[in-house]
Amino acid sequence: MIYREPRELVIRIEDSSLAQVHYYWTYYGKPCDLIETAAKTDKLTAIFLNMNNPDAGSFVYMLCDLLKARMYDRHTYQPLSVNDVFL
Repeated sequence: MIYREPRELVIRIEDSSLAQVHYYWTYYGKPCDLIETAAKTDKLTAIFLNMNNPDAGSFVYMLCDLLKARMYDRHTYQPLSVNDVFL
């Protein structure tokens, strides 16, 4: 997927989907560094990443499309839609 510009993102994902996150991260050749931390909400994990190359863009798109993860801007914590980030 083609991303508009490099972004620093926070991805919110359910704990039950973490194994799939690691699968897709490995599948795309570990395109970015991942920092996982507990979210403020129970049963959720926050993943901090920099989307700065096409493989990282594809990885993030797959998380949002297949796993229904939610994206947030890392600096403002405003929610982002797929249309905001990708063409």
